[in-house]
Amino acid sequence: MNFLEIFQDHTCYLCREKEGAIPYLCPQCWDRLDFQPGHRQKNGRAIYTGFSYTGSLRKILTDYKFESKTYLAKTLAHLFIQVLGSMDLAQDLDGFVVVPSAKQTLKKRGFDPMDLIGMEIHRLSGLSYYRGKLEKIKNTPLQLGLSAKEREVNLVQAFRAKDLEGKNILLLDDILTTGSTLYPASLALEEAGVNQVYPVSLSA
Repeated sequence: MNFLEIFQDHTCYLCREKEGAIPYLCPQCWDRLDFQPGHRQKNGRAIYTGFSYTGSLRKILTDYKFESKTYLAKTLAHLFIQVLGSMDLAQDLDGFVVVPSAKQTLKKRGFDPMDLIGMEIHRLSGLSYYRGKLEKIKNTPLQLGLSAKEREVNLVQAFRAKDLEGKNILLLDDILTTGSTLYPASLALEEAGVNQVYPVSLSA
């Protein structure tokens, strides 16, 4: 993030012309995002999804993660709030965790994309964020560019959870492709004693 970007809080990241209704996204560009809430199945497990991973959202996520546009975490958190608002959330929900980066990826990138979004979601919604309670303990290649089978093998026993026994937890991630990230992360939470896991992807 360069010095001038600090002062662009009300400028739309996509059109660069209008003020944003939320940080870095104006109402017109917001309306162009393809919001298609629904479910995908992975090994009999329902994964809730929100936006289509196309066009403007693909650009926002790609620039955020790979161009270090960390301020876009605010925008993405608002989009997550819209997704969560469309769900029939259990009244006994305790809070949420996010799919974390491996330590090697974190060191290379310099930030954990979902962790920054998670902190913003907590700030906006008041939902409890069980930060650091789900860990990625296996340094794996990025899923980008891997085949479906390679994605499955890549994340076998890659996650570990702690201190969440008996809780009902939302599990949040940014992009759903094959479910090979959210599925093993869900299993790790259940193995740690989580009562109910609700996997949610911002986009698919």
